[in-house]
Parts: sequence; C-alpha cells; structure tokens
Amino acid sequence: MGDLVSVIVPVYNSEKYLRNCVDSIVNQTYQKLDIILVDDGSTDSSGAICDEYARNDSRVHVFHKRNGGNGDARNAGLDQAKGQWVVMSDNDDILHKRQIEVLLAAAVEKNADIAVGWYRPFEIDELPHDEDIRADFLNNAEILTDRHLLDDSFIQKHSMILTVPWSKICKRELYEGIRYPQKSRHDDTWTTWKLYEKAGKTVFMPIVLHYWRNDPNSFGRSKFDTTHFEALDAYKEQIEYFYKGKRQRYVEITFAEYTQTIFWCYNRMKESDMAVSQLRPYWEYMKKHVGYMRLTQSLGFKQWLRYRYLVWYKIPKLIL
Repeated sequence: MGDLVSVIVPVYNSEKYLRNCVDSIVNQTYQKLDIILVDDGSTDSSGAICDEYARNDSRVHVFHKRNGGNGDARNAGLDQAKGQWVVMSDNDDILHKRQIEVLLAAAVEKNADIAVGWYRPFEIDELPHDEDIRADFLNNAEILTDRHLLDDSFIQKHSMILTVPWSKICKRELYEGIRYPQKSRHDDTWTTWKLYEKAGKTVFMPIVLHYWRNDPNSFGRSKFDTTHFEALDAYKEQIEYFYKGKRQRYVEITFAEYTQTIFWCYNRMKESDMAVSQLRPYWEYMKKHVGYMRLTQSLGFKQWLRYRYLVWYKIPKLIL
C-alpha cells in the first residue's frame, strides 16, 4: 500500500481558488493521503468549502481555529499529521496530479529524507495543465551535494524553491522540535533550512510538480510594510548559526540573501514613500559582520571587495 502522506493546507479567505487547490490534492495519483485543511479563522466561505470536502472524502480532515497566521496554521496541521511523510501547499496553488507519487518515489529510490520538485508560476485566473512526466523520471533525480552548493547559478536559480514549504515531501520526523513562527509572514525563511540541517540526504527533481499562483495581491507584491524586515532577522539567525559551525559556504550563501533582501526592501520602501532609514540596524549588522565574508575558493577577490564597497559606501549613501 505504501506510506501514508499527510498533506497540510493552511486556509484563509481563499474561496475563489480553494477548490482548484483541494481538487488537485484529492485527485493525486498517489492515493494514500491524510489531507489536513486548517481553516485559519476565514471570514468567507472557505471553512464551509473545507467541510464539504470532508463530508465527501474520508481522507480529508478539517480543523477550524482562530486566525493566527500561516505559520500557526501549518503548526496546527503538523500537530494533527499522522503520515510518515509531510507535503504542504498554499491554499491558492495547484499540485501536479503526480506530485506526491513522483516526490515519494524519488525520496525512496535515493533513500532521502526530503525530495524537492520544480515549479511553474501561473497567472491569477489561469488554470495550468499538467506537463507530461516521462516513465524514466527517476533518472533525473539529483542528490544535492557540495557540487550544487558551490554552483552560484544553481543557488540563484533555485533559492526560492529550496526555501518555500511547498513542492516538497519531508519525513515527518524532521519536524520534531521544529515549528513555524506563529506570527511571522516569512515563516519559511525561519524554518525550512532547519529541516535540511536535520535531513541526512535531499534529492531534487528538476520536473514541474507544483503550480504557484502569481497573485499581484499576495504578501510579497502588495504594499510594502516593515513585516518584511522579519526575513532579514531570519537570515541573521542563519548567518550566525553557520558561522559558529564554521560552514563558510553556507555563510556566503546566506549573507548574499541577506544583502539582496536589504536592496529589495529599499526599492519597495522607495516605491511606498517610506523612510529608508529604518534599514539602518540591518546595515549596521552587515557592517559589523562583513568580516564573515572571507577570501575563499568560492568567494573570489572581486566579490570580497564588492561586499566592502556595499557596506562602506553604497548602502550608507542610500539610507543615511
């Protein structure tokens, strides 16, 4: 019969797209599922839609709770999960009908604790069609190694899919002692890397298995507010963890993400006529710890020099 897979979906005011999401889950080719819909205090008909699915499919379990945010809803789902594996989805995304089958097969074949699939964004009112998957799809499975870690182009291209909670299957035991921050809207930036740290092996499938709705009203694209600074705080935690562990390449990757996020916040704040001086504490952290970025085989002189230029000239010129 195969292992039981728990699929967790935080649900909040998604009546327009929720059926597309849940239909893509209940109609998976892999059927041994424990489907957990966490209604996070919805004020539209989302909760009733969840209850309808539970009445019609015994694999669907609904939990209604007061609104606590996406991370809190994910935690509630994890507390109820019974499967040996966990899959997550946002409530407006769509899973390829073979997503769970392919990810689980890859994890089992490679004896991995996490399997990550590729994704394709789609427009808000589009309905994506599943790409064909070849019979020999397992030949494409890649065990993530230091070779990937040293490949800047791979890291840059895949940083999003490696961070988000969806398009992955993880052994449930990895979540023991790990939960999402309740209120942070960057809950994945705080959490996903900790799962990789516990995993013995991670496999990547370069196959589109998840369809991500490109909603212009989503958190990352709507009017900017300072809750986005939480991503910088999450990166700081990672930088300190990897530095103390003498994991220099991880420090380089995370410091780069931190730097890019400062500039992203700056640009969004300028668009919103916000005081960019609010970024000063994050620049000061960068200035204090730029010494973490040492000359190494993976960080050449040009990049080493660029960080010092940004810290001592470019960023202060912009925000002070």
